Amino acid sequence: MSFILRAFLFLSFFVLPLFSENEKLLSVKSLPVNGRNEIFLIEKRAERITQIKNLSENFPGNNYDPYLFFYKNSPSVVWVNRNKEVQSLILYSNQKFTQYILDLPFELSSPAAEEDNSGKVLLLIPSPYGIFYSFLGNNFLNFDSFFKSPSFYVSAKRDGNGMVWIAWAGFDGDDWEIYLTKWGGSNFAPVERITDNNFQDIEPSISVEPFDIKWKSYERGEVFLKSRREFSLHKREDRKEFFEMDINSFIAFGDSITYGMVDYKPEAEGYVPRLERLLREEYSKDIKVLNRGIPGEDTVAGLSRIERVIEEDPSLYILIMEGTNDVWHYPAWFTAINLGQMIKISLSYKMKPLIANIIPKAFWAEYLNPRIEEINKFIIQIAEEYKIPLVDQYNAFMSYPEEKGGWRALYSGHNHPNELGYQLMAEVWFDAISKLPRFKEKEIKWRNERNRKDKFDFWGGAQK
Repeated sequence: MSFILRAFLFLSFFVLPLFSENEKLLSVKSLPVNGRNEIFLIEKRAERITQIKNLSENFPGNNYDPYLFFYKNSPSVVWVNRNKEVQSLILYSNQKFTQYILDLPFELSSPAAEEDNSGKVLLLIPSPYGIFYSFLGNNFLNFDSFFKSPSFYVSAKRDGNGMVWIAWAGFDGDDWEIYLTKWGGSNFAPVERITDNNFQDIEPSISVEPFDIKWKSYERGEVFLKSRREFSLHKREDRKEFFEMDINSFIAFGDSITYGMVDYKPEAEGYVPRLERLLREEYSKDIKVLNRGIPGEDTVAGLSRIERVIEEDPSLYILIMEGTNDVWHYPAWFTAINLGQMIKISLSYKMKPLIANIIPKAFWAEYLNPRIEEINKFIIQIAEEYKIPLVDQYNAFMSYPEEKGGWRALYSGHNHPNELGYQLMAEVWFDAISKLPRFKEKEIKWRNERNRKDKFDFWGGAQK
């Protein structure tokens, strides 16, 4: 992320709607300061910021995903702290701090909390195994779980009767949908499914006066803000279509690194045209590599548009490399679900996908590269699960000779490779493609194939 963008996010925070209580406007934000993330509580009155308090300055490591709520009318914040191999939750309430060191089998992220009608604070943590819940205030936390599918973006809000309403994005095996339940003080109500479509519905928020749920819906590459009060249900479509597949065409799918951005050099080439030249020189002048990279895209947006891209440019091969923008916001398991679904969709169109892991970050490397390595572990598993080629861009960069400047010599500016780095990427992609049976034999067939889009199960096999 560029310095200008980070500055914009910092400044824009102060003009966004804030959490209000007793005519006081409050909000929390996780911001990078001196090489690590800090949690800030901001107070604003009459359009003036009256206090900025760093809540996390005494907690070493990095601090993420703050959630503001009110306990006994006092502003309280819960957030995630990661310090080396230890992950914990930090609670700030009544001017005091409590740290809960947790040994859970997943990466902590995006907790939510709300006081219920009995005066207990309900804690909710999304995970790849469902939503884990406990109650804050004791010296330790005992967790249980509900909704046993991958869940993210939990929002909680208490209504005037003391009911705690809970909305979240849950993965149904195909995409992310919005779900709703409520906590009455002793149990959860039956879960209600709000959406049922082919879109990526995420980031729900709840209002109670009047009651409504709003969320983001990523639909074929575009994002819309939806409201339950105004929502017309789009039922899931089971499309079965025929496509003329171009067997000499590759789709390069990803973010700004696929797009080919070189900091301060808009005229420079990325890996896509370089790879196309290599393939044409070695195999056939009719080979084409289509650049379908979108700068700034994360895997939620990528998952929402991949099917549209495939239908617009039906190609036999797709080169997927995405997730570098996720490291700022998402746990690795969430990114992995989205990448796995991209592969599943590609296979359903009878395509031949290749997946690359993520290259290291030259900017904030100590902070971001461990998170990239976690995503890359999942990408290895995805390649093995679907039996598709893994293109190891990460180690190609990390093993670049020290006598030539090491891996940092492959970067221009902050986050993007320079032309030397993109040339290396093109060669790594080329090497992986050259190992495919068709290219290994150096026989290019000219007949395009008419393939049917079949439905595949999660494990990659065709359903009968």
